[in-house]
Amino acid sequence: MGTPPLGPAVTAPGATCRLRPSPTALAVRLEGLQARDTAALDALIAQLPEPPWDVEVNAGETELLEILAARGFTEYARGALYARTAEGLTAPRVPGIEMVTYDNAWAPAFAAAEAEAMQGLAALAELGSPSGYEWGAGQGSFRIARTPEGRLVGFAHADLPDGVVDWFGVVPAERRTGIGRLLMAGVARDVVAANGTHLLAFAQDGTPAGPFLGRIGFQARGRRVLMIHRPQTA
Repeated sequence: MGTPPLGPAVTAPGATCRLRPSPTALAVRLEGLQARDTAALDALIAQLPEPPWDVEVNAGETELLEILAARGFTEYARGALYARTAEGLTAPRVPGIEMVTYDNAWAPAFAAAEAEAMQGLAALAELGSPSGYEWGAGQGSFRIARTPEGRLVGFAHADLPDGVVDWFGVVPAERRTGIGRLLMAGVARDVVAANGTHLLAFAQDGTPAGPFLGRIGFQARGRRVLMIHRPQTA
């Protein structure tokens, strides 16, 4: 769960990528994909495991986006990458809410909170519900916000020490109460303790994520497009 270390490199004349499980789809992520033309991409694809494959592309790389589209990749999300330093993000006091480290014993409660908090997000649609993050205890920083009765109302998972926040949400009824900032401050402390320096997060267009990140000191660092190639159906 989360974002494992980069796997093996795959290369072909004019194309390269590294393989890892995708944090946003049930797919093999083609990390850092580059391909100069469709022939180069075809040569790379011939070496890949069976699809689905997905890729995150800088929105300004229009030629690469066109090459991917020509080979059956379709867009499933578009948004912005945000970043800020991990130092200096303070945690507010939120009455009636405690922040704790995630435990897999809470999987059913987490899956329910996740379905509510991530409703409408492309990543949850691709991963399905539950997403698999419910078994992510002990991997990276995984912070949970819950009430004294044990109801889970928010969560944040980040890689360590990279600080990539790959799964984050607050149930709608509890938004704008400080819970989001509380969770982000928690993962920021974990990143700093692991000798990381920054937090990075992708915000899908048309969701509250981008405005929220801006309010807590993140700055947009470029546009991204997520594309996926699914297996051919008969």
